Amino acid sequence: MADGVEASETEDGPITFEDLGIKPREATQETVFGTVRKCEDITKKEVAFLVISLVSLLGTAAMTLYIMVAKAKQDDFTFALLLFLNTIVCFYYVLDGVYRERPYEIAVFVIACVVIIIYSVVNFAETKGWNDSVKLGRLIAVAVLVPIDIFLSCIVCKQYYQSGNLIFRHVGANVSLQDACKTLFLCETLLKFDLQMEMSIIVLVLRHGRTLKVLEILVLSIGSVFSLAWLILGFLTMRFEKKYMYYIFMSTSLLEPAYVIYKIVEAGNDFDHSQALSAVTFACALGALVIRALVLVWMVRVYMNFGLGLPDKVFSSKRAYPYLRPDQKTYTKFDEPTPPDYGS
Repeated sequence: MADGVEASETEDGPITFEDLGIKPREATQETVFGTVRKCEDITKKEVAFLVISLVSLLGTAAMTLYIMVAKAKQDDFTFALLLFLNTIVCFYYVLDGVYRERPYEIAVFVIACVVIIIYSVVNFAETKGWNDSVKLGRLIAVAVLVPIDIFLSCIVCKQYYQSGNLIFRHVGANVSLQDACKTLFLCETLLKFDLQMEMSIIVLVLRHGRTLKVLEILVLSIGSVFSLAWLILGFLTMRFEKKYMYYIFMSTSLLEPAYVIYKIVEAGNDFDHSQALSAVTFACALGALVIRALVLVWMVRVYMNFGLGLPDKVFSSKRAYPYLRPDQKTYTKFDEPTPPDYGS
């Protein structure tokens, strides 16, 4: 038996799992949303994070939608719509972060949770919601559940980031490709966060509740379409590494900051009329400008990595190591990379 094994190693290379009668189970599958992890690959810790986060987000979204439809007037409606929008985005961050092992998106989810807490507190204080059972219930739910979400998010994010499985699964052990892949994934997350901030700024155009003026209709319609188109252009630029897409993307990147500055001036002029909404506009505008600057910096870094063949590895259905779980070490005795040959 030993002679047979030695002969197999000598003639056909190292013994594989198949030689031992073990069929390795792939941890990922191809879907219309790209490569995602299988449900059976999700650990108990991640299941707990998913359940608690989704339940808290669902409760917040339901109560906010009720307030927005049944009770909101003017500023209160704008606050409710803003909170509802950010809550819906958090659903995406949680699901995409876990099923695609994206530590950066879990980190953005933490930031979004903090934003939700701030929006809820400011809206409650602005409208003096002590006599409103729905607003009080929403504030209590946010104050109790969201900190738990943040705590679990930090644990999961740290696990994903330290394991490095996402990067290793795509590009293997090549250090330069790993760095380029990290830059690419972070730029993707910043683009999504940028869209969230853009939509928040666009929603803040509503100064009269459900009553829409012509300017507000134009901003909501054109601004939403442009923001989405700019996001898609950014993803296509990274996916196909086309220089003309990069130049179009960078040249149109200053349109949103121009609108943000306009909103800052408008909020300053309207500060005496609506202090809380103006303060939220200032904070959101500052955040939008910071995120847009980060997007441009990381897009430049992605552009500098054009030509490394990264899209073929990242966006391909083939993975170098598709069997790793997020709680596994990156290297095992079965898939330890061959050390580079530096010569004698």
